[in-house]
Amino acid sequence: MLPLVLLALACGPTDEPDDLATPALAAEATLEEDIPTVAWVRWETDAPGVSWVEYGPTKDLGRQTVPGTVAATEHAVLLAGMSPRSTWYWRAVTEIDGELHKSKMMSLETGVAPRDLPEVENTSYDAGLALPGYTITTSLGANAWLIVYDKEGNPVWWKAAEDETVFAQVRLSQDGTSILYNVASLNFGTDVGVIRRVRLDGELLSETRTVMGHHDFVGLPEGGFAYIAADTREWVNPDDGETYTVVGDTLMEVPEGATDDSGNRAVWSTWDDLAVDVSPADDSDFYPFGLDWTHSNSLKFDADTGRYVMSVRKENTFAQIDRATGALDWALGGVASDFTLTEGRDFIGQHSPEFIAPDRFILFDNGDINIPDAYSEAVEYSVDMAAGTYTPVWRFDLGQRISSYLLGDVERLSNGNTLVAWGSGGTITEVTPDGDTAFQVSLSIGAAIGFTHHIDAIGGVEAP
Repeated sequence: MLPLVLLALACGPTDEPDDLATPALAAEATLEEDIPTVAWVRWETDAPGVSWVEYGPTKDLGRQTVPGTVAATEHAVLLAGMSPRSTWYWRAVTEIDGELHKSKMMSLETGVAPRDLPEVENTSYDAGLALPGYTITTSLGANAWLIVYDKEGNPVWWKAAEDETVFAQVRLSQDGTSILYNVASLNFGTDVGVIRRVRLDGELLSETRTVMGHHDFVGLPEGGFAYIAADTREWVNPDDGETYTVVGDTLMEVPEGATDDSGNRAVWSTWDDLAVDVSPADDSDFYPFGLDWTHSNSLKFDADTGRYVMSVRKENTFAQIDRATGALDWALGGVASDFTLTEGRDFIGQHSPEFIAPDRFILFDNGDINIPDAYSEAVEYSVDMAAGTYTPVWRFDLGQRISSYLLGDVERLSNGNTLVAWGSGGTITEVTPDGDTAFQVSLSIGAAIGFTHHIDAIGGVEAP
């Protein structure tokens, strides 16, 4: 597809004076056709220099892209994070031998979001309470999407899933220039597992085969990924003596760009340490090729300790695994737990358990959907490793007592707030420690929210 080109002459410079110390650079902006809230700015200079673009929704600009690290004479800078159907102002900058060369301030008009993007029904935002930035998420419903929202609830970046596939996890790369996501079959009947890295303009940068991969993955410090893979084996039911095909899970590692499983390393399997507990009569039919036993659904990695934490949803537990040895350190929750809950109800069908301090963890507690009036909540626990106990110290249930029968996510933010994705409830909430709503987006009925993360910036940073 040919991009929509907005030349400097077509946009026209603004009537604002510029403090140009040198003749203006001749730069042009190009909107991406599939994501018309993303634009390339390109220009040339006679001498090599390092470049960036200042931009923003007003003539005060206020944002800039991360400066380049290599001096060049041909410059291409990607702008992202712009809201649809709005005017944005920008100015190209190149530093040559300590001298700044700037273009005239220009403007561009962003395009419209796709019509079949999930409809945002309600939004709220308190700038005094919320952490500035964006929210990146996956959405499931009539269509599957990757979406980045700004704090006003505007979609500023998106990608649709291919036919018969879904997105599970999505993450912004550490340098903020690309987006990582994984793909699975819509009905899990075929193995199409991959992790893809795309640039913010949508260009595919790498694809990594994740054999039998599903739900979650994490990036590793040295490169490559760890991911959850279905581990299917035959099991003899002691109750009836029949042999069944049962689906557990294995924690795998794979180098980025792998095309098959030849470079994979199996770190740990639920078959190694957990007793099979599955009823053929109560199978969820999640997998067409076997009984859904563990249904592991999230993965975290602590580079400082070399430990993974993997959520094993159907066992109502999560496990810590030593990456180097593959040994199970402990399990917390459910019948396999090495810890005891001191008070209150225990979590059931959890998502995204994560340690936020050596003695604190948070998770999304889906709750028992088979119990009338059950509801989901975000919960923080204190844990005494020596005593083998854990205690709830903070809860948040949105006040509406939403029962999320699938999905869900929770993330502690740098300002102390907590970002909660309500799964099938179709809502994302940023809440303060006191329970006040700082930011919230609710989608139309039928749109579920998957893994969700705060990101400080997408394609740009606050200008110094």
